[in-house]
Amino acid sequence: MDDITTQFEECLRRHLRSAKPNPINYDVELVQLGLDSMTAVAVLLDMEKTFGIRFPDDMLVEGTFRTAGRLKEAVQKLREQQAS
Repeated sequence: MDDITTQFEECLRRHLRSAKPNPINYDVELVQLGLDSMTAVAVLLDMEKTFGIRFPDDMLVEGTFRTAGRLKEAVQKLREQQAS
């Protein structure tokens, strides 16, 4: 497991109660792991702090937070864009 994956999963586990004891399935909807609107904000802030990124307003949509896979793709994209 690469460093970004480890950090990403640690962020999710800190906030999603159902993700703690189990391997994270990147295709399962995050609401099934306990994501609600308040948790989404906490995850967002944690991801921004952990990865040194900022989510632009146009990415603050349900689709970005639908699955762990989509959220990880967004984080990776923002890291690449904001590093340059």
